[in-house]
Amino acid sequence: MTNGERADRLFAEAQAVAEELSGALARGRWNLAARRAQEVVELVVKALLNEMGTEYPRVHDVVPTFADTVRQRGLDVDSAFLDWLHGFSSRLSEIRGPAFYHEIGVAEAEARAAVDGAARVLAFGLDFVARLRAR
Repeated sequence: MTNGERADRLFAEAQAVAEELSGALARGRWNLAARRAQEVVELVVKALLNEMGTEYPRVHDVVPTFADTVRQRGLDVDSAFLDWLHGFSSRLSEIRGPAFYHEIGVAEAEARAAVDGAARVLAFGLDFVARLRAR
């Protein structure tokens, strides 16, 4: 399997998980929505790293690796977006397990923000991979 094929599979998984988010919100499953939002972010960023042929650690938050790769290669990604993505992914990675096992309670506002952020990351990822492939 090529890097591009693996990236496409990861994007397909991210899109499938993203489709589950509206149902979690509709049912008031705030913890599940936050967990699924984290999965979308992780899948998208790992897809981009695969597309770029970059090995990444087997952890949930690979945004630092992505940011380093983007900077090293001189790729055009807004630094404010990278800063936001780093904080967003870090927070979701921190709460993913405790939220999933109901060791913490995710408030509705945080769940909705997580879902909105995941949609933003997915849109960015699809745009960015298209730009990479057009090069």
